[in-house]
Amino acid sequence: MAGPGVSLTPSIPAVDEFPIDVWERLRAQVLAKKGAHLLRYASNRGDADLRKAIAAYLCDFRGAHCHPDQIVIVAGMQQAMVISAMALVNPGEAAWIEDPGFHQARRVFTFVGAKVVPKPIDHEGMVIARLRNEPLPRIIYVTPSHQFPLGMTMSFERRTALLDLAHAHDAFVFEDDFDSEFRFTGPPLPSLQGLDNFNRVIYAGTMSKILYPSLRLGYIVAPEPLVDSMVKIRSVMDQHSPPIDQATLARFITEGFFLSHIKRMRKLYSERRDCFIEQFHQLLGDRFTLQTHEAGLNFVAWLKREEDFPRIRRVTHEIGVRPVPLSTFCIHAKLKPAFLFGFAAWTPAQIRESLLKLALLLK
Repeated sequence: MAGPGVSLTPSIPAVDEFPIDVWERLRAQVLAKKGAHLLRYASNRGDADLRKAIAAYLCDFRGAHCHPDQIVIVAGMQQAMVISAMALVNPGEAAWIEDPGFHQARRVFTFVGAKVVPKPIDHEGMVIARLRNEPLPRIIYVTPSHQFPLGMTMSFERRTALLDLAHAHDAFVFEDDFDSEFRFTGPPLPSLQGLDNFNRVIYAGTMSKILYPSLRLGYIVAPEPLVDSMVKIRSVMDQHSPPIDQATLARFITEGFFLSHIKRMRKLYSERRDCFIEQFHQLLGDRFTLQTHEAGLNFVAWLKREEDFPRIRRVTHEIGVRPVPLSTFCIHAKLKPAFLFGFAAWTPAQIRESLLKLALLLK
């Protein structure tokens, strides 16, 4: 085996690097200060201090234009999508999604009765030109900071064209800004929401990759006319997220731990990323072409010989390495065989060990 838990599965953060001691200290402080108040039912919108902290962070570091009253705290990205879809999409209306793309988006829009329209991806992001008889969208799901799973950043021209299309046809854009903090060349690009002059963008983020997945905290930044309906849907679903976690996160952000953690993790992930690229080229460059982008926690590795796919899939399964076939994320897209690898959760030594094991068994 490649070592305990060294699966190289995509989209897994390094949870063992999370500062649990800091989090527990802040949690004890908020409980001491607010006591029984945090044990009662709370606001459907989310903790006021947390919404204020997130709004400030997004305006300062993501180029967003928002205020705390536009923010709804949710239980992660999937709930953000469900709430947005239920607020906007009637059964039979079209939801445009990326193809290949995040499989949960397809599940969510199918769940609410939308007609899912897979849109192809080129080097600038989602292709927004309409085919003949293709239905106009009510909602458009995109990952512009770096497309999942292919990794490219949506160009400025494509962003403005997307916003113009949404404005012209009374559609909304759902911007999934996952992992935008983990950009390794230059500062993170400003959000699509920050370019929106028409109140057409629903911006969503999650703490799952920045902090840890089981926290189940995320947020929606909604155009003001949509906020009340989203809050009502949230309250029907599960009232609110845990107040103690929300209050702790608010302190974590306002006292500077959030930004320092992002900075530290970006450095750590950059080192692991460089190690993965070097070792992969050295050990597996004869079988794969590794596609590297400037952001994200995953890599697409394209097979140089398509006929190798069954053997590589079998060998990875045998040794406990779990890259995901790119076809998993496709609906209509016909792409050449490739695998999606993750690198973030493992040390350079673990990465090398796994890739070496894979390379030796493929000889």
